[in-house]
Parts: sequence; C-alpha cells; structure tokens
Amino acid sequence: MDGSPTPPAAASALDVSASGVLHQLWILITAMRASPRRLALLFLPMGSIVVIATNAVFQIQLNNWQGALYDALQNRDLGAFGHQLLVFLSLIGALLLLVVAQAWLTEVGKVRLRGWLTRDMLDEWLKPKRAYLLAFAGEAGVNPDQRIHEDARHLTELSVDLGNGLLQASLMLVSFIGVLWILSTQVVFNFGHGDFTIPGYMVWCAIAYASIGSWLAWRVGRPLIALNAERYAREADFRASLIKVAERSEAIVLYQGESDERAHLDQAFHKVQSLARQLANGIVSLTWVTSGHGWLAMAAPFVIASPGYFGGRLSLGTLMVAVGAFNQVQYALRWFVDNFSKIADWRATLFRIMALRDRLQRIEELHADQHRITFYEAPAGVLVLEQVEAYLPGSLVECAAIEESRIELKAGEHVLIEGDSAAAKTTLFMSLAGLWPWGDGRIGLPPRADMLFLPERPYFPRATLRIALAYPADAQDHTDEHYASALHAVGLDRLVEDLDRVADWDRHLSLEEQQTLGFARVFLHTPRWVFLNDSLGAVREKSRAALLAAFAAKLNQCTIVSTGGDIGHHFFQRSIHLQHVPRTASRS
Repeated sequence: MDGSPTPPAAASALDVSASGVLHQLWILITAMRASPRRLALLFLPMGSIVVIATNAVFQIQLNNWQGALYDALQNRDLGAFGHQLLVFLSLIGALLLLVVAQAWLTEVGKVRLRGWLTRDMLDEWLKPKRAYLLAFAGEAGVNPDQRIHEDARHLTELSVDLGNGLLQASLMLVSFIGVLWILSTQVVFNFGHGDFTIPGYMVWCAIAYASIGSWLAWRVGRPLIALNAERYAREADFRASLIKVAERSEAIVLYQGESDERAHLDQAFHKVQSLARQLANGIVSLTWVTSGHGWLAMAAPFVIASPGYFGGRLSLGTLMVAVGAFNQVQYALRWFVDNFSKIADWRATLFRIMALRDRLQRIEELHADQHRITFYEAPAGVLVLEQVEAYLPGSLVECAAIEESRIELKAGEHVLIEGDSAAAKTTLFMSLAGLWPWGDGRIGLPPRADMLFLPERPYFPRATLRIALAYPADAQDHTDEHYASALHAVGLDRLVEDLDRVADWDRHLSLEEQQTLGFARVFLHTPRWVFLNDSLGAVREKSRAALLAAFAAKLNQCTIVSTGGDIGHHFFQRSIHLQHVPRTASRS
C-alpha cells in the first residue's frame, strides 16, 4: 500500500482578499436564505432601509432649516427666527422617533442574527463525528467553543453596526450630493478679468478629501486585519488554558504544580499582551490619520466654499447649507476612514468563523483520496473484521494491525482485544465506532442503534441524574423502576434518591463512581453490543467482578468487546490479537 497521510491534514487557508471577503459573505447569505427563519431575518434589514431612508429625507430638511435659521439671524428677523424654532422642534421630534426605531431594529437584528449564526454553527459542529474529527483538522479546528460563542456574537454585532452605517452613509451621499452639486454653481472664481465656475466643484473637493483620507487609512491600518485575527486566536488559547487549570485544579494542587501552571499561563498571556501592544501601536497610528482627517474636515468646507461667500453669491444661510451638505457628503465618503479599525476587526472575525465552518463542511471530503477502512452493515447478529489495520494518529509509518485475516464475532460472545500498545487498541476501538476511518480492510458492523461504546471517562451532561444516565436517549423513555434497577445492578443504590437532582456529575462523583455509573447505562439501554476501552480501569477488582457477574446474568445475549487491561481474562471466551507495527511490516 501507499504511505498513509497524517490524517487528517490541515486544509488550505481561506482567501483573505477583498474578493475572498465577498465570497465568504455570499456563502453566509446563501445559508441564511435556506434558513426557516429567513423571513424574520429579512424583515429587520428591510425595516432598517425604510427607517434610514426616511431619516435621510429629514436630514435634508434639517440642513435646509439650518440655512433658513442663519438667514433669519443675519436679517435680525425675530418672527422668522421663532418660526424656525417651531420647525426645528417638529423635525427633531420626527428624527427622535426614527432614531429610536432604528435602535430597536439594530438591537433586535443583532439578537436574531446571532441566534441564526450560532444555531447554524452548532448544527455544523454537532453533525455525526464532526466534533471528534475537528480535533485533527489543524488550526481552523482549535477552540471551536470560542468561535461559536464569542466570535459569532462579535461578528453579528459588527455586521449589523457596519451594515447600518454603510447603508446610512450611502443614502446620505445620494441625498446630499445633488444639493452640493447645485450649490457649487454659486461658488464663482475670479481669474484675470473674468469669472468662472467649476461644475460640481464642492462635490469633487469632497470626493478628493475623503479619498485621500481613505487611502491613508488603508495604508496605515491594513496590518490590523492580521493582528486582530491572531489576537482572537491567542485570546482563545489563553482562555482554554485557564479553563484547563480550573477543571484540573485538584490534580495540579496534589502535584504542587501551581508554579509550573503559572509559568505556562504567563507564557500564554505574554502572547496576548504582545499582540495587544502591536494592536495598540497600530490603532494609535490609525488615529493620527482618522482624527487628523476629522479635525481638518471642520474647516475644509468653509475654505472650499469661501469664494462664493466672499464673492457675494452665497448668503450666510446658504453658506451654512453648503457646509452642511459638504459635511454630509464628506462624512459619507469617509465612512471607510472612520470605521477602518472596525472593518479590520470584522474581517478577522469573519474569517475565523468561516474557516471553522468551511473545515466542518469539508472535514469528510478533504481526505476522500486517502486510504480508508470500508464499513458496511453486517448480517444480523454478527460483527466482521477482514484484514483490518488502522493507521495510528499522526503517524506515516505505524499502524494497528489485526493478526487474523478474518474474524467474525457473534451474539453473546465476550471478546478481548490483546496487544502491547494501548494506543493501537484505542485506535481500533475508535475505528469500530466509525470515528477513525483511516486505514485498510473491511469492518462489517451491526446497526448503530444496537451498539454502545464506553470510553475510559464517561460523559455526563449537567442535568438531573436520570437525564445523565439516559444520555443520549430521552429520559422519559424509562421508568423510575428502570433507573433504580440499573443503579442497583452496579451497586449505586444510594443514588436512586438523586435521580431528579441537577449536578455536574463528572465533578460530583469519583472516577470509579463515574465508570460504574457509565456501566449502569448498559443495564438501562440493554444494547446487543457493548465496546469497552479501559472503561472499568478505576473500579476496584471486587466491584468489577460484581459488575461483570451481573452483566453475564442479565445480558447473556449481549456481545462485549473490550480493549482489556481492566477485566480479568477469565471473563472472555476469545481474543483478538492486535499488533502495533511499522507499516512496512503490515499486510500489503
């Protein structure tokens, strides 16, 4: 056979160019359009468009009102001044309603969009086998909890804020550019013995001013995109390290490893701090551009329109209307400048989310050209192993190979997997579960519903004991008598009174009690096939013997396959011999 890969290999990085951003956005939009919640998600942006467009209309009226107010002041017309105050109150009342409506649409939009994205990511992550295989999927598979929880929240909030801002800037640009173009005709230049005007003079000035600022912001702020992406990755690593210390605090204290853990945490936090300093320097540099551009914008429209005012073509009120229109056009055009830091943050977050989503969707097909074990449904009541060898994780040259070319296991047999390598036995255990397909040979399995796999450390959700014991089945499928009988069979009668108690059972119980409670699932679910991977290693020998005796008495038609090491050989009727060998020595 060919040399095996190091399964799974990391996928290529996503395209981070501008076209890559649009491609990733289109993927998300396509997924959203397929969502049953698409109408609820569509209502909010449509409502925002209506509100923001209406707001732009009133902003034009407010800008015109400003011109009328200044003309009233210039003419010392008290009646006109009082009238304009009443107009102002009506405009502000309407704008206030629009602002409140926009705030509601924005916040509700964030909640709904995050709800959709989080559910979509959870759906992709928790499809069969993906959560396990993701651990071997390279950098994109690191800290999925951080990406699904924090990055999804951050991406949706930034998307709504930036989307609304871009929409508002675009509508304000369309609304005021015509006003500014018309007012530009009143800016007359005197050259020699003649006067002349430049069509759209103030519009071109606004475009030039905003373009210079945007170009400078892009040049200075471009490194922030990569820095933000790296920051989120290092923050997630630091958080994961903290969680590990919190979860394994007992073992750390018993080993007196506090100083060592502190050193590891210091290293992880140093990476966070180093990136934070680089980001701080980048943001400071960008602030020079954005703030300087903003302060100069206060005087720029007055300077640009001054020929029209000092030439007598513009009244004070008309000048203020021109200044207001220039500012609106310029603010709209410089939206990119003002939001470059947020855009960099948004792009980094988008690519973290999409890298995970892309890896999850492609996790099966990425290695379709590599050697895999063939799985098929075996005839009723048997499990078949034919020339099976499973490549060891991370190895190009080693595999776990079964000595016998063909093995057929039947109902009621007790089978021991023997071998010197615990890694090889665990790999075969994962292959039997269908979680490690990389290798060669054929495995004929019973229906998945007939099988129960017990790892070394069982999993218990934080829930009532009956839910934890029934996991992953519905707790209502069993009666109180069933639960009591299962607990009695494994000697945990004292827990019967805790069936409706909510607790972190993997912390509340010792490892021996956890393994015993995990074995109680066998008596509750009564599967036809049980696979153990050192699943009773922490259970005392006397208790283990009682468990196996109860198993033989109550489930005599159930087949049990164990990787051994924790159960006496006398319990087993036959053995499977497993070799941990170089691939060159395995069957070819």
